[in-house]
Amino acid sequence: MNQSKAWKWARRAVWATFLAVAAIGCNPLNLAGFIFARPDKVPAPHPLAFAKDGPKKDKEEIVVALLPQVAPGSNSQFATVPNELADKLAKQLPELAKENKDKKKVKVLSQAQVDKFKMANPTWKRMSPGEIGQKLGADFVLEIWLDKMRLYQPGSLNAVYEGRAEVQVSVYEIGTDGGEQKDKYTLPFSFPRTSVRSAEALPESTFKSQFIESLATEIAHMHVDHQPSANIADGR
Repeated sequence: MNQSKAWKWARRAVWATFLAVAAIGCNPLNLAGFIFARPDKVPAPHPLAFAKDGPKKDKEEIVVALLPQVAPGSNSQFATVPNELADKLAKQLPELAKENKDKKKVKVLSQAQVDKFKMANPTWKRMSPGEIGQKLGADFVLEIWLDKMRLYQPGSLNAVYEGRAEVQVSVYEIGTDGGEQKDKYTLPFSFPRTSVRSAEALPESTFKSQFIESLATEIAHMHVDHQPSANIADGR
């Protein structure tokens, strides 16, 4: 069936529904609003938000520090992924908050700031995420653990792209006495979600960049409300 015929039958189906509902006493316009209504935004499962009765409830800006790292033994091609992922999240999280017209702004500390702190504190690996967040002046810390990453379908001899990652995120809320873990979740990630791509279609560097961008989007959606159509545009 071509596109014009498909639209023709779709219009007929809609009008038939309106007439049937009108016949039993319902307002077709109300029905149209019900059928086509979409939620303004999808709530984030693990929002970065202050307690309504907490000491920071009147703070206008939420400061977030990111601590991404790759599991030991990961392929060397993923060595730069933590910083690349952090850079994309540092852009996406504030943008989502702005798009939602949230009253509180979201500010993500740059990886340059985090790296500077690490260089100034050689023992930082022995610090807890809460302690690191407190010293950085953050309100929340996202500790992101990246494991089992791959770009290619196993057995395809690098001829087919099928990105995968096992991601674990721990959320720490920072207070005056340090920080404590607020949330923790595992995110099984795949890109593309329901298909594979030929490696001949685009360079590995391009696919890897899309892989990281999509991963950043999924993590960002876990923490900031987003538009319901946001997952459509990324081609997943």
